[in-house]
Amino acid sequence: FGKFVEIQFDESGRISGAAVRTYLLERSRVVQISDPERNYHCFYQLCSGASPEEVEKLKLAPQRRFHYLNQSNCFELPGKETNADEYIKTRRAMDVVGLSPEEQDPIFQVVGAILHLGNITFAPGKQPDSSKVSGDKSKYHLEAAASLLRVDKKQLRESLISRTLVTRDGNIKKELDPAAALISRETLAKTIYARLFDWLVDKVNKSIGQDPNAKTIIGVLDIYGFE
Repeated sequence: FGKFVEIQFDESGRISGAAVRTYLLERSRVVQISDPERNYHCFYQLCSGASPEEVEKLKLAPQRRFHYLNQSNCFELPGKETNADEYIKTRRAMDVVGLSPEEQDPIFQVVGAILHLGNITFAPGKQPDSSKVSGDKSKYHLEAAASLLRVDKKQLRESLISRTLVTRDGNIKKELDPAAALISRETLAKTIYARLFDWLVDKVNKSIGQDPNAKTIIGVLDIYGFE
């Protein structure tokens, strides 16, 4: 993603605060990557660095078993610290910006839920142009995702395989075929990640001390990969 950094000044021209703004977050990367690219680092870090207790709680598996990660064969970055080491550093960075363990754990629950969402597949349903969650493996990941997101499993399933049209005369439920259900799954995963990202950026801004009453700012745009 691109970082837009604001350096904030008060009426006297002195620096009064700073803030980071999200700029062009690449949401599509959450659900689709090309070899030898990688998804966002947090997914690999969690799979490699989680404690045995976290693995059990989040129902984690090796990276290669998650669809959102195994579209590419790049799991570790050559010449860099391991994903497990980076996970520890990420946890420490969260400590620095003031995120308590009680706040950190739900963050990684959401990250784990996104991975489980990616392993839910669909098959044709009984009715024309309808779909259903396909097989025991998909049902396992559906249950895991629902548990981690703290939502009802049946409601999550219905949100993936159908949509509700709001009309003047009432609500109409429309079934989705497997292809449309897949799009629904990808949209949900991207939206959850983007909302989590925005929440984290807001927490960081509160930590570094932004000035909501700043009179002027200097903005610096940093887009990864551009020189």
